[in-house]
Amino acid sequence: QATPQLRPKPRRPRELELDEMWTFVGHKGNKVWLWLAVERASRRIVAWVLGDRSRATAQRLWDALPEQYRTGTWYYTDEWEAYRGVFPAAAHRPSPKGSGQTSIVEAINCSLRQKCGVLVRKSCSF
Repeated sequence: QATPQLRPKPRRPRELELDEMWTFVGHKGNKVWLWLAVERASRRIVAWVLGDRSRATAQRLWDALPEQYRTGTWYYTDEWEAYRGVFPAAAHRPSPKGSGQTSIVEAINCSLRQKCGVLVRKSCSF
């Protein structure tokens, strides 16, 4: 009797959550956006950039990603249009706010705001 051939277990793609949050430098008219890419499985920040909220900054975030995250990865974002055309369409998973698909990166943004007084939008933080 022949031994059955076992098929290798299919590899799941890596999953990154991407989001952006704003703060200001000096005064509220001088907004700066912090863009983060977080690996879902480890909750590790794998790339970040500072800039405006444009497609050019999304491109800089893509360029900042380590090489191993550029293929075989699903990219979960909100529906901000700057991500379109930068991240591969077949792997990009835009999701509406509140869907839970970017909850890990949003929790990191919230923690940064809580722990770093300079990121708080109000003038005073305790």
